[in-house]
Amino acid sequence: MLKLVIKWILFALVIMGTCYLPGIGVDGFQFAMLIAAVLTVVNIFIKPLLKLISFPINLLSFGLFNLVINLAILYAVAYFIPQYHLENPLSAFIASVIIAICYVVLKKV
Repeated sequence: MLKLVIKWILFALVIMGTCYLPGIGVDGFQFAMLIAAVLTVVNIFIKPLLKLISFPINLLSFGLFNLVINLAILYAVAYFIPQYHLENPLSAFIASVIIAICYVVLKKV
């Protein structure tokens, strides 16, 4: 249980770290914790379905379409949590790559 809480806090810190990119903002650490929880739930339940549906496109793009899926998930979370601001698409893309890499690393630990 403690390991889960530590991973959750670290994931929230990663989200707060992406706020240093221009055009990205979170209103506070408690909202970063909420965003981390929502992203985790979306990555567990919805992302596998999206990957299954987009398998042909993903196959043709050699897996690069996963970056588009990550960006779409990040924009969806920002839409439903108004305290998370994504104003610059390039920064949002970079943030989605950073968050995806850190999510994989935290998942392996």
